[in-house]
Amino acid sequence: MYTQLFGHYMLNNGIIDADELHAALTAMTRIKAKLGAAAIDAGYMTAAQVDEIHELQHTVDKRFGDIAVSKGYLTEEQVRMLLTKQKNANLVLGQALIDFGFISNKEFEDALTDYKRKASLINGESEEERMENEMVQILGIDTMQDSEFFAEYILLFIRNLIRFLGDDFSFAGVARMTTISMNYACCQTISGPLNAKVVLGGTELGFIGIAARYAGENLTETDDYTKACVGELLNLQNGLFAVNMSNSGNMELELSPQTSEEQLMMNIPENGIAVTLSFSFGDIKIAVIKE
Repeated sequence: MYTQLFGHYMLNNGIIDADELHAALTAMTRIKAKLGAAAIDAGYMTAAQVDEIHELQHTVDKRFGDIAVSKGYLTEEQVRMLLTKQKNANLVLGQALIDFGFISNKEFEDALTDYKRKASLINGESEEERMENEMVQILGIDTMQDSEFFAEYILLFIRNLIRFLGDDFSFAGVARMTTISMNYACCQTISGPLNAKVVLGGTELGFIGIAARYAGENLTETDDYTKACVGELLNLQNGLFAVNMSNSGNMELELSPQTSEEQLMMNIPENGIAVTLSFSFGDIKIAVIKE
């Protein structure tokens, strides 16, 4: 979830544009953060010191960590600790942006410092709580009626996306939408003490991408199997939501069978929310309307 928050911060502050963020997110699966980016993130080294060592590596056949220790910038223990952090999502995103030449080490340092300052823990929040509260604010859920319901549902959805599809997505649209269109979609209703309709879909590529990643297969068309895979993910999401409501609020909910639709256009009323997420394979959308 950190990747999306930090990426949205840089996008929202004009440090990068949407195409650059998309390219970096797409490349994250094949990039490992370099020791310099990890050292900046940990606050052990400045961007200027990292650039200095990178320049030295053009003339000296030594590893980054060895040079940093010899210069007194890092200790051996710090190098060992940083080596374990190289797969952290925030560092990998920053490294991808640096490798593409979209930002410099200095711009990464400044952005990370400012983001951490603005997102510092307050009122005893855990890191997970802080990130979830930030996500709720970015999506405008905190200003909605029944915000607790929508926050519970959308945050669970995002966690499930990361678990089952991956984290290479950004928020393509965070402004409140009054209508939403999907080339292909799966629908399901939740009924009981609370009632809601949920629609998951997107562009054709986005729809196929959901199914392919969830099934772990190379799918290329929107056939019955593709629709079944998307429907299964939607059912899993709603099933987990129902379990959470039962555990936390003693609320027993029922789910209808999933249905599929094509060329869907729907209005989003005040008691509903629609979120667009841009994956490397295409855009996906989820709409939740409380009835």
